[in-house]
Amino acid sequence: MRIDHIPVKGGEPPTGAEPSRVRPLIRELRPSRRTALKSLAVGAVTAALVPLEWVFTKGMALAGPTSEWTGAGCADSYPNGYTQQANNWWSSGAATCFGGWRRGSYPCASGWHFEGWRGYSDEGYTSNRIATACGSGGTKKNAWRWTTSGLVYRCSDATTTCVWNSGERYTALTIAMCRV
Repeated sequence: MRIDHIPVKGGEPPTGAEPSRVRPLIRELRPSRRTALKSLAVGAVTAALVPLEWVFTKGMALAGPTSEWTGAGCADSYPNGYTQQANNWWSSGAATCFGGWRRGSYPCASGWHFEGWRGYSDEGYTSNRIATACGSGGTKKNAWRWTTSGLVYRCSDATTTCVWNSGERYTALTIAMCRV
């Protein structure tokens, strides 16, 4: 490249330059003002709605199973039977439900075992509802009804990871004893 081929003014073509073959094609494709505004509007709506979809999709993904046995209990999983066990969470409650590392009313949220994170004292809990502990064969559910002293409870299952302030962790089945 020679320096004398560089134009002095930016608007002047160099000597002997041929017209561009691309420029007329671009001018033919130029969208109308209406099309350009539609494109901008679609882009703005998409930019606003996509993050909302991500939030709502994530929220729905966190919602675990909410199916329950409404009969006498989850006896098909325990052919030798079972008896109610005492509440061993932090909140008070009657001896109701059966199984799990911990069971009681503390993990209830809207009638089911909570999902997500909660903390109490020096413990933090992360729970996810499951439908693999109550039932046999291909029929599994998340919860079962329990009636005691004339009151009806829903015993809802979840896998819960407990983390203490010391960093120690423990993961096991927990049961929410929720009034129905």
